[in-house]
Amino acid sequence: MKSTPTLDGSQPPPLSVVQSALTAGALSGASGLVFGSVAGIIRSPHPIIFAVAAGAQWFALGTTFWGTRAVILDSRSNQEISPRQKIYISGISGGLSGGAVAALTRGRSNIIPGTIVFSILGSLGQATHNSFDASHTQALASSTAEPPTSLLQRLASKKWIPMKVLTDEEYESMLSEKLLTVEAEMAVIDEEIGRLRDEGKRGVSADAESPAGKN
Repeated sequence: MKSTPTLDGSQPPPLSVVQSALTAGALSGASGLVFGSVAGIIRSPHPIIFAVAAGAQWFALGTTFWGTRAVILDSRSNQEISPRQKIYISGISGGLSGGAVAALTRGRSNIIPGTIVFSILGSLGQATHNSFDASHTQALASSTAEPPTSLLQRLASKKWIPMKVLTDEEYESMLSEKLLTVEAEMAVIDEEIGRLRDEGKRGVSADAESPAGKN
């Protein structure tokens, strides 16, 4: 048996459709039991019965929704499924499960409302998941493309901060420019020292050759 696709359409570790549907149903049933307990205390004279009924309904909804969705995705596992198609599939699965559970628990008159409501919920849930998944993928792509920056670097990148954080290359270039400036100044100083020495030697030679110097 093929493995059941997850919410994003990828193939999870080997797990049958029935097992994954029951797992989703158990989680939904637990949520319904908790909600039913709170609502039963407020609305019903028999909160335990109300909570059990709510848990059973949500278990049936979760199981049929996930099972229907898994079967549809599994049948299209050889094709690339777009995010929009996943919304359609989740909407159809929600409508089918909502209509079926409404017919079994509340009668035929609730089939259409149940189908519409849970079709909308399924579509909205998948759209929300797609949005979070796209944001997560974009965040991962940006984190791999750009190296992480420190708080000081982020602050220094603001226009209103009168400072700048230099990269290693910029710092090396700045040091090289300063070194060239120092070397040029040292060359000028060496030339000045040489000139002064030459002038001193010429002055000594002139004094030695003058009559006063000979006497």
